[in-house]
Amino acid sequence: MAPEVVEAFSEEASIYDKRCDLWSLGVILYILLSGYPPFVGHCGSDCGWDRGEACPACQNMLFESIQEGKYEFPEKDWAHISVAAKDLISKLLVRDAKQRLSAAQVLQHPWVQGCAPENTLPTPMVLQRNSCAKDLTSFAAEAIAMNRQLAQREEGALGEAGQGQPVVIRATSRCLRLSPPSQSELAQRRQRASLSAAPVVLVGDRA
Repeated sequence: MAPEVVEAFSEEASIYDKRCDLWSLGVILYILLSGYPPFVGHCGSDCGWDRGEACPACQNMLFESIQEGKYEFPEKDWAHISVAAKDLISKLLVRDAKQRLSAAQVLQHPWVQGCAPENTLPTPMVLQRNSCAKDLTSFAAEAIAMNRQLAQREEGALGEAGQGQPVVIRATSRCLRLSPPSQSELAQRRQRASLSAAPVVLVGDRA
């Protein structure tokens, strides 16, 4: 989750654009190459955060870590990773969205344009043995849940907005109180549509 998205949820900013996806790309690249996320939150207690349970303290620590934009490339995990790969990540995980690489610049980056190395990354093994895999699961689940909530808010805003009027989505801390996926507006609409659809009868050819 990009810093500007975190700020939107904490009411420090009102809007953000597609450049937050480039931050997400940097996070994904970091995870693919190392097996763990660049930003984490851990309060130090047995709060259940590493098992996917809610913990306001851990969540706030994660958000603060993202907003500060501080991350590292630990030598023990990144010594075998190319300088070009780390350069691309460092130019995506930039707190100021205006200073990040654009999608076109990413495609022209030497790491993307170059030949893929033949050595196999230890990422799968790291994910299996590293306790950070649980943090990664929680991190991904949190991002998916928040994206779902934003999509619901956008649908509602589009329904209420007049034609030709720009829609500004203002995310607040209330967005964090999420409904279960099965109870979301989108899921309920799909269920109603499936129930109202006419049954399909397949008739085979007679011999």
